[in-house]
Order: sequence, then structure tokens, then C-alpha cells
Amino acid sequence: MSSESLYVKNIENAIRAIRLGTKAPQETNIGSQLAKLKPINEGMYEDLLKKYTNVKKDWDIKNLK
Repeated sequence: MSSESLYVKNIENAIRAIRLGTKAPQETNIGSQLAKLKPINEGMYEDLLKKYTNVKKDWDIKNLK
């Protein structure tokens, strides 16, 4: 398994955990994973960053009332 696929898998799993409510955004390690992915595959980085920001925004609306 390449490092790129490992970063993508970790980021997608963290996004899924936030969306399902099993983890808060602060409990995940998405920032460092995204930083490692950016120099390898910037297109995938931008896609996953967009997904993360949307999920985090939804989480904030649900949990920070």
C-alpha cells in the first residue's frame, strides 16, 4: 500500500467518523494527514479538504448550538 493511498484511507475514515458522530473533529488527525497528502496529490487533497470542511460545518451546526 502506497503512502498516498494510506493517507487517503485515513482521511476518508476520519471524515466518515465525524459524519456518523463517533468522533469529534478535534479527535481526528486529519490536518497532518492532509498536509502529507498535499505534495503527493494536490487534486485529491483539494477534494478531501472540501469534503472535510462540509462535514465539519454540518457537525458544528449539529453540536454547537
